[in-house]
Amino acid sequence: MKLTVLQENLKNSVNLTSHFTSPKAQLPILGNILLKAGKTKLTLSATNLETSIETSITAKIEEEGEIAINGKTLNDVISNLSSGSIEIESAQEQIKITSGKFKSNLLGSNTSDFPTLPTSVGKKTFSLKSEEFINSLSKVLFAVSQDETRPILTGVLFQFKDKNLHLVATDGFRLSEVKLKGEVNVPDLKIIIPKAVLYELTKINGGESIDVSFDKESNQIIFTIGDTTLSSRIIEGEFPDYEKIIPTSSIAEINVDKAELEKSIKLASVFARDSGKIIKLRFSSAIKNNSSSDETCKLTITAESSASGNQEMELEVRIEEPIDPEINIMFNYSFIEDVLKNITDDEVKIVIAPDNKASKFIDPKSSNFLHIIMPIKTN
Repeated sequence: MKLTVLQENLKNSVNLTSHFTSPKAQLPILGNILLKAGKTKLTLSATNLETSIETSITAKIEEEGEIAINGKTLNDVISNLSSGSIEIESAQEQIKITSGKFKSNLLGSNTSDFPTLPTSVGKKTFSLKSEEFINSLSKVLFAVSQDETRPILTGVLFQFKDKNLHLVATDGFRLSEVKLKGEVNVPDLKIIIPKAVLYELTKINGGESIDVSFDKESNQIIFTIGDTTLSSRIIEGEFPDYEKIIPTSSIAEINVDKAELEKSIKLASVFARDSGKIIKLRFSSAIKNNSSSDETCKLTITAESSASGNQEMELEVRIEEPIDPEINIMFNYSFIEDVLKNITDDEVKIVIAPDNKASKFIDPKSSNFLHIIMPIKTN
C-alpha cells in the first residue's frame, strides 16, 4: 500500500473511526483501524462488534493494499501533524508516515482477523433528510438514560406510525419526543437504537439524505450518509408505553422569556448543586396587564444550600389561564437547562399538569418537539 492524502481529510476520518474501536476487548484486532487503499480512495473501518463504521476519503493511490493499525496511536499521530499532504506506505505489517520533516513507523497487524462489517441488510429501507434528522436527534439524545442496568432506556425508540417516524428517549425522570411527519413508508413497528451510534451520526457531514436499512430479525440497522456507513445492533426488549405518562390536562400554561429563565436557572444552580440540584418554582395568582389583554403572574425561583446560603429570583411571565391558588413545584435544575438548549424560540411554554404530574416544556417554534420533566416530590 502506498498513497498520498490530505492531513485535514485523514484527521477527521481517523478521529471518527477511532470512536468505534475497542482497545480493552479480548480480541486485540478490535482496537485497530483497518486501512484499505483502493483505486481512488482510502477506506477506514473499525468495529467493537456492537457498532461499526466504514468511511472513505479521496487519496492519490500509487499501490493498493490494506493493513490494520492501532486506532489510538494512529489518531494521536495524525491529529498532531500539520495540515498538508501525508505520505503513507506499508511494508511487512507496519506503515511509514511522512509529513514534511516528520517521519514515523507504526506497527500494524495482519488483516485476516479483522471482522467482516455489514454494509446493507436490505430488508426495510427508507431515506431521511439529513439536516432535519440530525437536528431531531439532538433533541432526544440528551434524555437517554446512562443506567446500563436498564438497557432498554439506553437507546432511542424509533416508532414508525402512519408513515411518520417518532423519535423518543427517556431516563425515567424526563422524556423527549420528536415527530418526523410523512418521512417514511414503513409498516408500524418499534425498534430501539443505541445512543452511541446515533451520537456519532450527528458528527458526520456527508450529504443531503441518510439512507437507512434495518432487519429486526437479525437485530441490525445500517445508516449510510455520503461515503460513510454506520451499523449497529438493535436493542432487544419492549420500550415503556411512554404515551401514558404524557399529561392530557393542565392547571396552568405559562409563557416565559427563554433568556431570562436561563439566567435565573443558572443563578439558582449555584446554591442547588449542593442540595440535590433541587430548585422551587412558585407561580402566583394572575395579574391583569392594563396595557394589553394579556394576563401575567409572578414566577419566583428559589434555591437554598446549607453550605452556601439561598437565593430568590422573580420574573413576570405571561399566562394563558388564571392561576388560583398559587402553584409550587420543584425540579432538577439540570433537566431544565438541558431542554432550554434545544428550544429555538425566544419563549418557553410550560404546561403544568394537575396532581404534581409531569410538566410539559414546549418550543412554540417546533410543534413536533415535546419534552416533559417529572417534578421532584417531597413529604
